[in-house]
Amino acid sequence: MRIGLVRHFKVNCENPQFNMTSSQFEDWIRQYDEAEIFHTDKQRTEIKWDLCYSSDFPRAVHTAEKIASCQIVETPLLREVPLTAFLKTRRKLPFPIWNLVGRLAWLVSQSSQPETRKESRERAREFLDLISKKEKKNSLVVSHGFFLYVLAKELKRQGYKGPRKRRFENGGLYIYEKEQST
Repeated sequence: MRIGLVRHFKVNCENPQFNMTSSQFEDWIRQYDEAEIFHTDKQRTEIKWDLCYSSDFPRAVHTAEKIASCQIVETPLLREVPLTAFLKTRRKLPFPIWNLVGRLAWLVSQSSQPETRKESRERAREFLDLISKKEKKNSLVVSHGFFLYVLAKELKRQGYKGPRKRRFENGGLYIYEKEQST
């Protein structure tokens, strides 16, 4: 079985201001979630995919439409791991701090984050159970950077071979394969 992971194309969203309050950070996250992708002439892959699964966020769906020549199934199981401010404050902190500490808060399942690490892993497992029931040999998956990290780790746990990635490039294709047991 072969699974191709693709992070959505680059998002057409202004860079956040460097210093921001917690509410400004959350406003920027909402803007990013609603932004369009940069249009690209990305070539379709040469692999014949049986089915494409996409996050139901517009940036992932539009990417899938550009690269997949097969049926596309949208699912909320492939949404990005949600990120919110780890602290409610009017004090301005640098954007990288909001981002980094928010992800660290997720890592330790702090209550400031809407989804725990365990819930993200369970969502990845639920998605992989879903596609294994479809019995397709080649599945293309279009999702988001941080969730792809979680999904790739779960693929490895389930015996798939593929690249070890911490960061998935926009539009990059990463192949994971597993021998079928007879």
